[in-house]
Amino acid sequence: MCYDRLRDDMTPACAQACPTESIQFGPLQELRQRADQRLATLHDAGVADARLYGADPDDGVGGTGAFFLLLDEPEVYGLPPDPVVTTRNLASMWKRVAVAAGGLVAATVLSCLRRAS
Repeated sequence: MCYDRLRDDMTPACAQACPTESIQFGPLQELRQRADQRLATLHDAGVADARLYGADPDDGVGGTGAFFLLLDEPEVYGLPPDPVVTTRNLASMWKRVAVAAGGLVAATVLSCLRRAS
Protein backbone atom coordinates (compact mmCIF):
# COMPACT_ATOMS: atom_id res chain seq x y z
CA MET A 1 0.00 0.00 0.00
CA CYS A 2 2.90 2.41 -0.44
CA TYR A 3 3.13 3.24 3.25
CA ASP A 4 5.88 5.79 2.60
CA ARG A 5 3.68 7.63 0.07
CA LEU A 6 0.61 7.52 2.35
CA ARG A 7 2.68 8.82 5.25
CA ASP A 8 3.60 11.82 3.09
CA ASP A 9 -0.07 12.37 2.06
CA MET A 10 0.59 11.15 -1.47
CA THR A 11 -1.56 8.89 -3.65
CA PRO A 12 -0.36 5.27 -3.86
CA ALA A 13 1.76 4.68 -6.95
CA CYS A 14 -0.64 2.14 -8.46
CA ALA A 15 -3.56 4.59 -8.36
CA GLN A 16 -1.46 7.46 -9.66
CA ALA A 17 0.02 5.46 -12.54
CA CYS A 18 -3.12 3.55 -13.62
CA PRO A 19 -3.70 4.64 -17.23
CA THR A 20 -7.40 3.72 -17.20
CA GLU A 21 -8.07 5.16 -13.73
CA SER A 22 -9.47 1.75 -12.79
CA ILE A 23 -7.53 1.88 -9.53
CA GLN A 24 -8.74 4.78 -7.45
CA PHE A 25 -7.76 5.89 -3.98
CA GLY A 26 -9.49 8.19 -1.54
CA PRO A 27 -12.06 8.33 1.24
CA LEU A 28 -14.16 5.17 1.14
CA GLN A 29 -17.51 6.98 1.11
CA GLU A 30 -16.40 9.13 -1.82
CA LEU A 31 -15.24 6.05 -3.72
CA ARG A 32 -18.57 4.34 -3.06
CA GLN A 33 -20.42 7.36 -4.47
CA ARG A 34 -18.26 7.37 -7.62
CA ALA A 35 -18.78 3.62 -8.02
CA ASP A 36 -22.55 3.96 -7.58
CA GLN A 37 -22.60 6.67 -10.26
CA ARG A 38 -20.56 4.51 -12.65
CA LEU A 39 -22.87 1.56 -11.97
CA ALA A 40 -25.93 3.69 -12.69
CA THR A 41 -24.34 4.85 -15.96
CA LEU A 42 -23.72 1.24 -17.00
CA HIS A 43 -27.26 0.20 -16.09
CA ASP A 44 -28.65 3.15 -18.09
CA ALA A 45 -26.50 2.00 -21.03
CA GLY A 46 -28.12 -1.45 -20.88
CA VAL A 47 -25.43 -3.37 -19.00
CA ALA A 48 -27.90 -5.02 -16.63
CA ASP A 49 -25.41 -7.53 -15.19
CA ALA A 50 -23.04 -4.82 -13.90
CA ARG A 51 -22.63 -4.93 -10.14
CA LEU A 52 -20.37 -3.73 -7.35
CA TYR A 53 -18.58 -6.55 -5.57
CA GLY A 54 -17.40 -5.99 -2.00
CA ALA A 55 -19.16 -2.64 -1.54
CA ASP A 56 -22.15 -3.86 0.49
CA PRO A 57 -21.61 -3.37 4.25
CA ASP A 58 -24.29 -6.04 4.86
CA ASP A 59 -22.54 -8.84 2.96
CA GLY A 60 -20.66 -11.73 4.55
CA VAL A 61 -17.55 -9.65 5.13
CA GLY A 62 -19.18 -6.42 6.25
CA GLY A 63 -17.99 -4.54 3.21
CA THR A 64 -14.35 -4.21 2.26
CA GLY A 65 -11.83 -1.45 1.81
CA ALA A 66 -11.63 -2.40 -1.84
CA PHE A 67 -14.49 -3.19 -4.17
CA PHE A 68 -14.81 -4.07 -7.80
CA LEU A 69 -17.10 -3.17 -10.67
CA LEU A 70 -18.00 -6.46 -12.35
CA LEU A 71 -19.78 -6.86 -15.66
CA ASP A 72 -20.77 -10.47 -14.99
CA GLU A 73 -21.31 -12.95 -12.16
CA PRO A 74 -18.50 -13.01 -9.56
CA GLU A 75 -17.69 -16.64 -10.40
CA VAL A 76 -16.63 -15.58 -13.92
CA TYR A 77 -13.82 -13.59 -12.27
CA GLY A 78 -12.89 -16.38 -9.83
CA LEU A 79 -14.60 -14.65 -6.91
CA PRO A 80 -16.97 -16.33 -4.45
CA PRO A 81 -20.62 -15.35 -5.02
CA ASP A 82 -21.25 -14.83 -1.29
CA PRO A 83 -17.98 -13.78 0.35
CA VAL A 84 -17.47 -14.48 4.05
CA VAL A 85 -14.75 -13.61 6.51
CA THR A 86 -12.64 -16.75 6.66
CA THR A 87 -11.66 -16.14 10.28
CA ARG A 88 -15.23 -15.88 11.58
CA ASN A 89 -15.14 -19.57 12.58
CA LEU A 90 -11.57 -19.47 13.86
CA ALA A 91 -12.45 -20.39 17.46
CA SER A 92 -14.40 -23.49 16.45
CA MET A 93 -11.63 -24.50 14.01
CA TRP A 94 -9.03 -24.34 16.79
CA LYS A 95 -11.30 -26.41 19.04
CA ARG A 96 -11.49 -29.09 16.33
CA VAL A 97 -7.71 -29.01 15.93
CA ALA A 98 -7.30 -29.39 19.70
CA VAL A 99 -9.69 -32.36 19.78
CA ALA A 100 -7.89 -34.00 16.85
CA ALA A 101 -4.49 -33.39 18.45
CA GLY A 102 -5.76 -34.79 21.74
CA GLY A 103 -7.00 -37.88 19.93
CA LEU A 104 -3.62 -38.38 18.25
CA VAL A 105 -1.80 -38.00 21.57
CA ALA A 106 -4.18 -40.45 23.26
CA ALA A 107 -3.78 -42.97 20.43
CA THR A 108 0.02 -42.67 20.58
CA VAL A 109 0.12 -43.12 24.35
CA LEU A 110 -2.27 -46.06 24.17
CA SER A 111 -0.17 -47.64 21.42
CA CYS A 112 3.01 -47.23 23.49
CA LEU A 113 1.34 -48.70 26.59
CA ARG A 114 0.11 -51.75 24.64
CA ARG A 115 3.60 -52.39 23.24
CA ALA A 116 5.18 -52.10 26.70
CA SER A 117 2.92 -54.79 28.16
